[in-house]
Amino acid sequence: MTAQSQTSQTNRRPVILTGDRPTGPLHLGHYVGSLKSRVALQDSHEQYVLLADTQAMTDNAHDPDKVRRNVLEVALDYLAVGIDPAKTTITVQSHLPALAELTLMYLNFVTVARLERNPTIKEEIQARGFGRDIPAGFLCYPASQAADITAFKAHVVPVGEDQAPLIEQTNEIVRRINHQVGREVLPECKALIPEFGRLPGVDGKAKMSKSLGNAIALGPRPSRSRPRCTACTPTPTTCACRTRARSRATWCSPTWMRSTPTPRKSRR
Repeated sequence: MTAQSQTSQTNRRPVILTGDRPTGPLHLGHYVGSLKSRVALQDSHEQYVLLADTQAMTDNAHDPDKVRRNVLEVALDYLAVGIDPAKTTITVQSHLPALAELTLMYLNFVTVARLERNPTIKEEIQARGFGRDIPAGFLCYPASQAADITAFKAHVVPVGEDQAPLIEQTNEIVRRINHQVGREVLPECKALIPEFGRLPGVDGKAKMSKSLGNAIALGPRPSRSRPRCTACTPTPTTCACRTRARSRATWCSPTWMRSTPTPRKSRR
């Protein structure tokens, strides 16, 4: 390595890799869990946002059109909350075939038992009612995410609290790869978890989720979102969020929605 390339590596800003599965519109849980951090960090970090359409197919193979049409919808949500393409690289997972190749290699460094023990995967399997009929690709999601993160050599990954076990498993795979090679070829990453790591759904019984139908989407006008907000089942987290939001006059009317002269059309 030349002196010039060493200097370039030293001066490189910390790398962030984050993203979403395009299975539906983003919601307030995404904003609290990750989007807000992405907007704040894009000026100080080298940030990549991945539209994980390949991974979304692992439990949506019966409806590929849903994944296809939501790629653009999620990208529009990114722009709406303030992610700037001039500062953040937005890319589509299926357009990077090397990620699939890396996933396949990483599956040799993790066992089925370890994948099944991952708390995030266990929770998602239960939420979807898979039982033992788990799509193999879905079970292997931790290896897929590890491939995404390490391909970009990310140092920081903004995630909700429920996603932290996936970052831990990524670092396990990184340590195995480094041990196999005999030197540090891949960096470990750090989960960046916001103050409210998990926003409950409007039913107050679980995290806000598209698949559970208890989310408040970012796209609709405030007049359509407000009824769902006021119908929320109170919890310590939602009460704290409401108190702070009311003080800023932004509850059910996020700043990016209030400041835009012509709000986006409601999704039907």
